[in-house]
Formats: sequence, C-alpha cells, structure tokens
Amino acid sequence: MTDVQLVDALVEQIAPLLGGKPPEVQGAVLADLVAIWLAGHHVDGDADATRKLRAELLTEHCSVVRQLVEVNAKMLGTTP
Repeated sequence: MTDVQLVDALVEQIAPLLGGKPPEVQGAVLADLVAIWLAGHHVDGDADATRKLRAELLTEHCSVVRQLVEVNAKMLGTTP
C-alpha cells in the first residue's frame, strides 16, 4: 500500500467519526490531533530547535490544508 492509499484509507475511516458532529467539536478534535502530532517532533536537549521544528512543520501543514480546502470544496460543491 502506498502512502497516498494509506492516507485515503485512514481518511475514510476517520471521516465518519467526525461526520454529524458540530463544527466546533470537529475543529477541536482536529486541533488536538495536530497538537499531538507536533508534540511528537522534538530535538533532544534543544528547546529552541524543537520550537523551530514545530513551527516549520505547522507552517507546512497549514499550507497543505489550504491547498486541500480548494480541492475538497470542489468535490463538495461548496466552492465560492
């Protein structure tokens, strides 16, 4: 299984867990999961490097999310 196939399979499994829940709950769950993901990245013994790494990862993650919003909005028919 490729990474893309794994991502698609996990999204299909997770989406129903969030579907039908209030948007603020969905957002809080996703925020907590991203925070867990970021917290798992660290540079041993170097707090400044850890903060920099996490900031860079979050910036890149937000960039990918922005790109995916457009793709998913088209699929959902919610493009402005």
